[in-house]
Amino acid sequence: MRTLKRSTEWRTGLGDFSDCLLAGLLVALASVPVVTAAPAFVAGCRVLDRTRRDVGSPLWTRFWADFREAARGGVPFGLGCLAAVVLVAVDLEVVASMPGAGVLKPALWVLAVAGTVVALRTCELVATGGGSAGRRETGAPLPGGRAWLRAVVTAARETAAAPARGLLLAVAAGLAVLLVWMLPILALVVAGPLALAAVATGGRR
Repeated sequence: MRTLKRSTEWRTGLGDFSDCLLAGLLVALASVPVVTAAPAFVAGCRVLDRTRRDVGSPLWTRFWADFREAARGGVPFGLGCLAAVVLVAVDLEVVASMPGAGVLKPALWVLAVAGTVVALRTCELVATGGGSAGRRETGAPLPGGRAWLRAVVTAARETAAAPARGLLLAVAAGLAVLLVWMLPILALVVAGPLALAAVATGGRR
């Protein structure tokens, strides 16, 4: 009986792992236009949140439905994130040739990491409804427009209030970047584990 239970748990764990990789692949496909990366990540967080809570729903079809809903407010948010990345990259180049670069450059990197954590947390909040009144129901529509602004504010507050969870998410993002740098093909699936990390460190059950 114990052997049968272990076999079932192993198969369940393998199924969860495959769902995570599939979600990462779907996020990568939906992120091809770049500005759609945020709604794609939201959809990835939402389908993996369902998997984590054992809420039955076809991952493939549900992902694209969630992606279309999240795109309403997610594309402007993605554009803002892209502009922030470009601004930080330019600032790093400018600061490198300025006096005091030894202090300013690390400060910019810390700011970039904090911004990344807030952006990831924002997507998780939009996906799970953590920024509103409790967890969003499975079939409830995703918010758009101003709800993303509220999610950004909530994400910043949560990151400041729970720095340990923010640090864990930052480590997960760093590991994702490291894995892609070591093996670029992993860019196709790495968003899945990162989305799962965002949901798991959200502190919402």
